[in-house]
Amino acid sequence: MGERLCRMSPTSRSHRLESKIALSRTGWGSWRSRPSRALIIIACAPLIATTVTLHAQKASDDDDLSKDQDYREELGVNEFTAPSIEKLFSTLDSLKPIPINALVRPVTELNTAERSKYALSFGALIGDGFLDVEGEQNKDIESLGRELIRRAKVLGVEQRVSRHSRKLLDLAKQNDWERLRKELIVTQEDVEKALLELRDEPIVHLLSLGGWIRGLQIAATSVALNYSPERAKTLRNLELLDYYLDRLNTLSPRLKRSELVQKITAQLETVRTIFKDNEVLSPPQVNSIQAAATSMVDLIEK
Repeated sequence: MGERLCRMSPTSRSHRLESKIALSRTGWGSWRSRPSRALIIIACAPLIATTVTLHAQKASDDDDLSKDQDYREELGVNEFTAPSIEKLFSTLDSLKPIPINALVRPVTELNTAERSKYALSFGALIGDGFLDVEGEQNKDIESLGRELIRRAKVLGVEQRVSRHSRKLLDLAKQNDWERLRKELIVTQEDVEKALLELRDEPIVHLLSLGGWIRGLQIAATSVALNYSPERAKTLRNLELLDYYLDRLNTLSPRLKRSELVQKITAQLETVRTIFKDNEVLSPPQVNSIQAAATSMVDLIEK
């Protein structure tokens, strides 16, 4: 992972990124940079503007910068910072049956001045969406969608989330859980595009971390209640955990000094020690991971 992120210097990545953005916005490339064309461009500005707009609309699918790897890396968005909820679903599917009653919790309105907590809690709430789908809890979807919008507003991605909330509610009323699951995946992808525009790496990483912590709690609880060495292997991801710890270490001094970040970092270090020292997790170790994950979720949501 480190080699992939470092294969291109920040300067060259920025240069390539700026070039791609310029080309994707205009479609004219070097043609419009020639001085001899300046008067023609001024005279034909309305026509050019119309042509560029039509070109951008036609090429929007092909030139979607949210899918451009250089653009994503420039903004700190990659397989770690914005993991697909579809991958979370897939991992948790392998651990069925999920003990829904032991994991489900009421959706509460988060009230805090800490934007970092909103980021962590938004990620955790996406994990709650999986439980609602898995347990077919349609009565919880409305409150879930409403609170997702509240938290998204604080993070600056409200528009991306609100467009899906009504559809999520309608699908829940129809008990169409398969389509609702797909809509959650689409919602997550849409939020990722908004994060690409947000250019706020700490928020991107904290949101992703919140979702991973909630997923770890769900997975560890499932394994603890139905243990086998094979099921326990799904919990151990030392590379990803090291990545999150590294990102926490790069936060601003103010954020690193916050009580929430310090406590979560301490719990993650505890989990890391268990991961590092044990190739195969024993039942007591799974219980310790479950306890650490539950403690972190409580810190995020209280």
